[in-house]
Amino acid sequence: MCIRDRYQRRVHGETNIKYFMKVLLLAFLALSFVAVSADNWAVLVAGSDGFWNYRHQADICHAYHILLNNGYKPENIIVFSANDVANSHENPFPGQLFNKPTGKGEIGVDVNAGCVIDYEGNAVTPENFMAVLRGDAKAVKGGNGKVLRSTHEDRVFINFADHGAEGLIAFPNKYLYANDLIKTFQYMHENKMYSELVFYLEACESGSMFQKLPKDWKIYATSAASPYESSWAYYCYPDDKVNGKSVGSCLGDHYSISWMEDTERGDLTETLNDQYEIVKKRVTKSQVLEWGELGLNVQPIGNYHANGFQPTTINRLKAQFLRKMVSFETARGIDSRDVKLHYLNNRHQIYNNLESSQALRAEINERLGADHKFAQLSKYFNFPAEDLLTQTSPEDFNCLKESVTVYEQTCGKFSDYSLKYVQFLVNVCEKRRDLPKEEILAGIATVCARMN
Repeated sequence: MCIRDRYQRRVHGETNIKYFMKVLLLAFLALSFVAVSADNWAVLVAGSDGFWNYRHQADICHAYHILLNNGYKPENIIVFSANDVANSHENPFPGQLFNKPTGKGEIGVDVNAGCVIDYEGNAVTPENFMAVLRGDAKAVKGGNGKVLRSTHEDRVFINFADHGAEGLIAFPNKYLYANDLIKTFQYMHENKMYSELVFYLEACESGSMFQKLPKDWKIYATSAASPYESSWAYYCYPDDKVNGKSVGSCLGDHYSISWMEDTERGDLTETLNDQYEIVKKRVTKSQVLEWGELGLNVQPIGNYHANGFQPTTINRLKAQFLRKMVSFETARGIDSRDVKLHYLNNRHQIYNNLESSQALRAEINERLGADHKFAQLSKYFNFPAEDLLTQTSPEDFNCLKESVTVYEQTCGKFSDYSLKYVQFLVNVCEKRRDLPKEEILAGIATVCARMN
């Protein structure tokens, strides 16, 4: 072989190598672009107002900081909160919120600091929440107009904390029903607004929101309670002290603080199922359940509680160490239905004046009144007393929605306590199919008129 032939072959070989290296570089850049283009979005909702509901707004601001600290872009987190607690005259720490107690001499973590709220006050509505999930900026009323801009490549995390009842979750002045939530998920699924979606729901009867959730929409959800029981508040008096001073309201919810404190241990390689099992073990007063596409629970929580998460050897070693450290405190929990009574009783014990006495008496009378109203409704519709709150799931949501509306128009708005009786309205709609809906609504109005 002549020298020229050997030279040409070598040049040709080097050209092939360079070409191959370029292809590899372009492929790497393409993969990098895909990884960067995928993003995480979150929608966080505190659906209540009033100082006795302190815990919900503290829960959500705490969740906000967890996501922010784990790499979420601030513009990708959308927060709903009435925002009436931190600056309430009842707050012994003006402008601050705490989600966990501390001992005397420990300042505690103010989760309200830097918590950016996009929808507050009257803008905290189910209509705005659903519009945000659909990415429909034209449909929102109030707030800053921020909505999901997620694509089929992005993951979405939703966290909601408030009161609930069979087939619904509460906002300050309205309700979101399970069938409307599922319709919103369907829209998101059909319009490819996520690659996977995870929903953590804190509310009484929260499981009832997911009973019709399909198992093939790439949605995984956990609920603080089954469809037929209360969820529980936590860090309540006398465990509500920050730096030795009582806040005067429950600081958190048992389910919510359990998943957040677990995430804050730093083990982002822990799977969704691992966290579910840890939370379920810790929350003993209600039944934490999982819903939807359960196969997603093998993913690390870092896929949803962080942005741009990549498991590493260091993460795994840290995870193994932290699992050995898991220990659960023995603070007291309060049934969410009884939190306002607990709150007002504690205030009366502290102040023991006419105002505190009247507030406590009004709450007791309201509860007794609700019990009496539904006892009368039970008689009217021929329900035995023992069947008043029989566990039945809603199917006829038109009947349920209109029954709730008529009850509130004629008997008064549901309270945190009386929301448990929504179960009775479900039972009437489902078990008295022999009655036209109009007769059911008229019956509710008739009984309420007698009571007023």
